[in-house]
Amino acid sequence: MGGLRIAVLGPLRAWRGQRELETGSAQQRAVLAALALRRGRVASSAELVQDVWGAHPPASAPAALRNHVSRLRTALETGSGAPEVLVSRAGGYALRLNARALDVAEAEELGAEAAAARARGDLASATRLLSRAEGLWDGAPLTGVPGEYAERHRDRLSEYRLVLTETRLELELHLGLHARAVTELTALADEHPLREGLRALQMVALYRCGRQGEALAAFAAARRLLAEELGVDPGPALAGLHQRILEADPALSAPSSLPSPPAAASPPAGERTGEQAGSGGQTRPAWPRPAQLPPDTPDFTGREEEVAGVSAALVGGAPGRGTAPVVCMIHGMGGVGKTALAVHAAHAVRDRFPGGQLYADLRGAGREAVDPYDVQELFLRALGVAPGSVPRDRDERTALYRSWLADRRLLLLLDNAADTRQVEALLPGTSGSAVLVTSRNPLIFLPAAGRTVLEPLSERDARSLLERIVGADRCRREPQATQDLVHACGMLPLAVRIVGTRLAARPRWSLSFVASRLGDPGQRLSELESGDLAVEHVFRLGYSALDADQARTFRLLAIPEITDVSSAVAAAVLQCEPRAAEAVLDDLAHVGLLEPGDPGRYRYHDLLRLFARHRTLESDDPEVRREALSRTAGCHLSGMVAALRAEWPHSRLPAAAERQDLPGGPVLPDASHAQQWVINELGAMLAVAGQIIDHPHRPVGAQDTRTLASLLVLLMPYTDLCLPWNVLEGQARMLLDAASRHGESTAEVFCCVVAAIACARTGRHEEARELALRALETPGPPQQLLAHRLVHVMGMVAAVRPGGLEEAITHFRRGQAMSRRIGEFGVAAQCEFGLVRAYLADDRPQEALEAARDALASCLEAESPACAALARRALGEALAALGRHGEAMAEYHEALELCEAGGMRTQHAHTLLSCASALTDAGRLEEARPFARQALAALAELGDGAGEQRARAILDHT
Repeated sequence: MGGLRIAVLGPLRAWRGQRELETGSAQQRAVLAALALRRGRVASSAELVQDVWGAHPPASAPAALRNHVSRLRTALETGSGAPEVLVSRAGGYALRLNARALDVAEAEELGAEAAAARARGDLASATRLLSRAEGLWDGAPLTGVPGEYAERHRDRLSEYRLVLTETRLELELHLGLHARAVTELTALADEHPLREGLRALQMVALYRCGRQGEALAAFAAARRLLAEELGVDPGPALAGLHQRILEADPALSAPSSLPSPPAAASPPAGERTGEQAGSGGQTRPAWPRPAQLPPDTPDFTGREEEVAGVSAALVGGAPGRGTAPVVCMIHGMGGVGKTALAVHAAHAVRDRFPGGQLYADLRGAGREAVDPYDVQELFLRALGVAPGSVPRDRDERTALYRSWLADRRLLLLLDNAADTRQVEALLPGTSGSAVLVTSRNPLIFLPAAGRTVLEPLSERDARSLLERIVGADRCRREPQATQDLVHACGMLPLAVRIVGTRLAARPRWSLSFVASRLGDPGQRLSELESGDLAVEHVFRLGYSALDADQARTFRLLAIPEITDVSSAVAAAVLQCEPRAAEAVLDDLAHVGLLEPGDPGRYRYHDLLRLFARHRTLESDDPEVRREALSRTAGCHLSGMVAALRAEWPHSRLPAAAERQDLPGGPVLPDASHAQQWVINELGAMLAVAGQIIDHPHRPVGAQDTRTLASLLVLLMPYTDLCLPWNVLEGQARMLLDAASRHGESTAEVFCCVVAAIACARTGRHEEARELALRALETPGPPQQLLAHRLVHVMGMVAAVRPGGLEEAITHFRRGQAMSRRIGEFGVAAQCEFGLVRAYLADDRPQEALEAARDALASCLEAESPACAALARRALGEALAALGRHGEAMAEYHEALELCEAGGMRTQHAHTLLSCASALTDAGRLEEARPFARQALAALAELGDGAGEQRARAILDHT
């Protein structure tokens, strides 16, 4: 390391002693710059790749990085042993340099020495030290170095040089050297016309040179430019100086009277509003109060409740916080509008914070989070601390920062925070100020007075936002297209804004044209881009910060088309324990890439799911994607096995469907939990089955055929749940073809059973009969296991065929006997329910009553509350047919209690309907009406059209 020096304050150069070293190609220089500017801190390989190649690096970037590092070691190292300068550390690299080996570090030390000299009153030495620091620049910093990282630091280093120059010129005015400074000040003020501090120094220098008219003209030029460029007036410091020049204030002629920040690094006493005494004892601003809030969004829409909550928390704080500062937290996914809400709420309460407002983008969404100690320095400078007076030691800097914030009423907006540590370093040490934080991470350990979880807009607010951007008339002319657009945007404010700005810029485009382009999921994200706004870029920031396991989880769990992801499904897909899977899901929720729902369940926003699927197409092999779906289906099958065992403990069907390779199923302690699990997962099970069956380029394999056929047949005991029979039939028929192709006789029988029941339920009785016969004629254990169920199907078919009641009764009795013989009391009860309906249809109510009593006995044997509720309803219907309406109502009430206790919504609705029907038949119309109304509402919610029709008929009759 001895004698090695690196310069970045101009073209990137390196020397060892007096010999200049070869720094290589532009990309190699970018790697060297990124390491040098980290000053010994480790940079991971991924960070360096992004620094040099940006957010979309080529696949060859990691290998190219290793080559650049190797060549740099050849140039920088002195020996042939282990590297001592450019060292490898923890999956990355670090550049070890002496304290002043980097010209930036030397410039900062000179600046600190100048601040110390100024603090002790030695202004001449301070001026010389600042001149030496400025002399280290050799043109634009990092000249010829490519990459976003270099560009950011180029701006920062250029700004630092300007601060040093401004401070030196201020000191020259203090020393009475205005004649020497005026030419440089005029050139700098013209080069940086919006920098009011330079303009103020120029005006003082001109005034002291006897050029009062030019000083006033300089102010007029500044005021005109600010109005034209920004639509604002000069700040209070510059305006106050202008007034003093107009008044020919004699204090301005003295070298000690300048509109500049305090010379010392310690805060002045009192409220410290940045005022100093002028002539006549009046106060004039010496340093403007910071007003750093970004402009409010002019078309900010909705969020009334959130704005009110955040504003109240900022102003009112929380009871009992005592001397602690008020902290308010807003978190949510990328693009959901956290910054817009925070800025809007901050503007609403800014007048309650007379000390001013400070703002920083902490860049926490990606890998390049801002160092909070750098933000401390920026805030200190905004409050009036001279750049050279900010300590380099972090503890000293924090102490100074909190001293300057003490006793002020400031509003700090910390946008896009990475973690709690980053925010804590920027919190004031005392009460009085308020801090508003936004983050994709909930920062659960941050002591916040108020927390707002921001979700996508409501459909109404999303439409309103689109109307405000595009124009209400255009949206009203195409209401359906407007709705399609906001739904395609997932109500995400960023996406709606992008669509709106594109339409506003293209008045000849129709909304339906843009909606059709967004209708293609494969192209939707690429369409959601306009200028600097891009939904995919916002998502990629969060994705790029994930480790390999988190990124893989995020990709693979987006493949199944399910509303939400359970920890059980995640564990099956990832092949890990549910607790480990839930930990990864929780990590993804913490960074805003998943939305937490009920315990153990998470969901993707629609656009994030699309983004994840794009990433899996880039990163994962087709076989990996296929396995994700197969494992999800296997998890669903495990759940169905567990559900049937909980609800029908004597059934042999779960054993026939179970396999050794299935993941563990959910814990379902009783029948009500089992039925609720089936209700919750039904849509997901059929969606994943459809993905596997309908895949355009991949036929269903043998294992998937077995899994899905078993899954569908296990749904058959749940015929009371308003199953989507058309979907089930279609899937069963396609799987039947696959089962025949693979020679899977068990799956073939299962599919015949499902398709037969579906056909019977949808009125195609001849097809149902043929499918049932095909299953009965297929030899082997599956046929023997399911024979009693197939006989039940034959009874269902015969019962609805004209003149087929006697045949149906024969089948039901046979099925009843077969089921009881093998201990399948649940199926026996279903056959007995069939007998009840057949006897009632044949006007044999007494026999129906006996069959209903048999059904209740079977249900008690089956230990199934759901079955018992059905039996009680069947008893009620038989008693009502006998005219024993009071006894019927007693049975119905028993059934209702069972349904309510078990959460059986479908059965509850149909039992209410039975109550209304029995009371109507008994002529008790007033009593019937409330039952019919309740039944109608429940059946409508369940989507049971036939049941709704019956309920309306009763209401019309009563």
